[in-house]
Amino acid sequence: MTDPRDHLLNFTAVGGVSGWTMPYWCYMFALTLTGVAREWFEKLPDDQISSWDDLVAKFSQHFSQQRKHNRDASEILSVIRRDNESLENFITRFNNESLNIGGISEDMLRGAVRVNTRSPEMVRCLTGRDGMPQTWDAIMSAAKVFAAT
Repeated sequence: MTDPRDHLLNFTAVGGVSGWTMPYWCYMFALTLTGVAREWFEKLPDDQISSWDDLVAKFSQHFSQQRKHNRDASEILSVIRRDNESLENFITRFNNESLNIGGISEDMLRGAVRVNTRSPEMVRCLTGRDGMPQTWDAIMSAAKVFAAT
């Protein structure tokens, strides 16, 4: 129930490093499937798969609805601290969302966290007399320390 591309990338990395032959790839791939993916594979008619590329295409097509969709970087602007959400929980959620969205510039992250925390005290603490830290890692470290106090 995850992105089929993720599963295929992980599997092909293992197969490539292990030096498997193509028939072995197909056999081993079937062993990695669980749940609905295993049921799908077991219900394939005999001789339906003619090659590894054919298996990859059919697997990818059948589970295409599970693919991750690219998100626009501006979506980070809508990740706002909820009423009664602790600062620590918000920072964790914000960080996770930024990783899931991807491709967000550090400038946009700094601006979004500054506004979306809805904590003027934290922003004052972070900016101090030298201004907001310039790297995302430094901001997150300082925000976590502030949230823990």
